[in-house]
Amino acid sequence: MQIGLIGAGRWGQRYIETIGRMSGISLAYLASGNPKSAALVPSGCRVTPRWRDLMEGDSCLDGIIIAAPPETHLEIATGAIRAGIPVLVEKPMTLSLPDAESLVKEAMDCGVLTMIGHTHLFSAAFRELKARGRSLGRLKNIRSAGGGWGPFRPDTPPLWDWAPHDLAMAIDLLGNYPIRIEVKRTGRIQQPKGIGEAVIIILGFESGARAEIHISNMQRHKQRVLEVTYEGGSQIYDDLAPHKLVFCSSSGSTPEPVIIEHSMPLANLVGEFCRAIGEGQHSHPSLRLGLQVVKALAECQAALDSAEGNKSTRSVG
Repeated sequence: MQIGLIGAGRWGQRYIETIGRMSGISLAYLASGNPKSAALVPSGCRVTPRWRDLMEGDSCLDGIIIAAPPETHLEIATGAIRAGIPVLVEKPMTLSLPDAESLVKEAMDCGVLTMIGHTHLFSAAFRELKARGRSLGRLKNIRSAGGGWGPFRPDTPPLWDWAPHDLAMAIDLLGNYPIRIEVKRTGRIQQPKGIGEAVIIILGFESGARAEIHISNMQRHKQRVLEVTYEGGSQIYDDLAPHKLVFCSSSGSTPEPVIIEHSMPLANLVGEFCRAIGEGQHSHPSLRLGLQVVKALAECQAALDSAEGNKSTRSVG
């Protein structure tokens, strides 16, 4: 299967490495403005600075992955969809709700497979957590924390860099959009290249479940933890731990590591994208979820922008 990639930044390079290790899939075309990008791809891969080249008649691509800056996602994805080429869009799918709605409408009107890359949803540990949760009774609470140092970018607020994963996991586990969203900024710094923020998001769901999400791009140690509490116990998904999934019974007994077959979430994502193409699928549930995530992000960002009494910005050398 011949795949095209748009963007060869930090995450685009992860896609290049991942596809290079997969059988039956080859990176055939790369669009990147970096003149050094040709050294990153296999010898048979074409390289161009123009992303539109991947959508012209002679490209012969089975699918396109977009790992370009989020503000470009709508234009590029729309171009792929109108060319009839299945597309996988990195998170967040767009940086505004109207753009997300436009992208969803375009994909549905044209009947072209469009997936959104909320990578943790394709983690074997998260999928096992979701499957095991069905036998643990009602889901009561979710608590998650995601953060690290940076990125600090002038074009993407920290909320939109870090919160999509946690929001996607919470909404996916509960199966519907929250009926209540609260957000609070707990820290803010100014860096040379952008803003650092620490934010708490509270989601309330119709079932009575509650999710508390902590995100930050101003903490020194990287973190990605999700704890889900059910009537029959709790499960902890820790993407950086040796045992990525742990079960704790409601009786308070010793936590039990859950054995998960090793696989890379990004490889699972690319593999599912390619299988969907091969099977001729025209839609994927990740698109609707991507829209819900952008809607929640937009609500949170609007609340943060209009909030009064937040801590003043301070410079860090």
